Amino acid sequence: MQIHRALPADLWGRLRNELDKRSDLVGDAKLAVQWRVVRAALLLMGDSGLRREEAADAQRGKLRVSIYGTLERPVRELTVIDKRNKERTVPVSVATLEALKAHWSDRGRDFMAPTDLLNPSAPLLSPVAIPQTPASRVKHHQRSNEGEQGYSADGINRLISRMLTIIVETMDDLSLDERVILGSVNAHAMRHTFGTQSVADEVPVDVVQKVLGHASLQTTSIYVQAEKKRVLEEVAGYYARRADAATTGKRGN
Repeated sequence: MQIHRALPADLWGRLRNELDKRSDLVGDAKLAVQWRVVRAALLLMGDSGLRREEAADAQRGKLRVSIYGTLERPVRELTVIDKRNKERTVPVSVATLEALKAHWSDRGRDFMAPTDLLNPSAPLLSPVAIPQTPASRVKHHQRSNEGEQGYSADGINRLISRMLTIIVETMDDLSLDERVILGSVNAHAMRHTFGTQSVADEVPVDVVQKVLGHASLQTTSIYVQAEKKRVLEEVAGYYARRADAATTGKRGN
């Protein structure tokens, strides 16, 4: 598990803000559409811990209001089929829900339409802009005849890679290290981002295990060890800085 590719909390937060800004672009409507779909994809994996295959196969009919929410604080849950061919239910954040609404509006669909008016098998994520190549047009024509189709897992990966390359090249206030981190991000890195950030925020490990769909708690504990390592490294750095300051102070006296 390449959890070192997970985004640090600060960078993840700034990336989300950047995606919001670019999704509201008024000068380039077509590009804004692409930003909106990549925002929905990244949040679906980064806030719910989905694998790229699970995000690609996720269906509107499997996203519902949870019975565990309240009128004041409704909770959405999404049921997916994991790699062991078992059902798993994950929470869906408000930010993800809003991003999906915007993406569906680009598709000419009402995400919040009554259930009986929705196609339950409609994909949560679906291409809006079709590349103008012969192969893509043929594929799109076939899909149109079969009903709306979603992205493939590889398609989501390519979309994320393409759009994050633009972020790396054009986003302001990124350090060189941050550009390297974002440049290496793929779809699976967002799942690791959920794992590391939820553990860092003290979500119980058994809860993180269930959201991620790990068969063993030992697998999930990798995120705990990574967080412990980060904490110890930060504190060690703090000790070193304090020691340097004390030494400098003595010399000054």
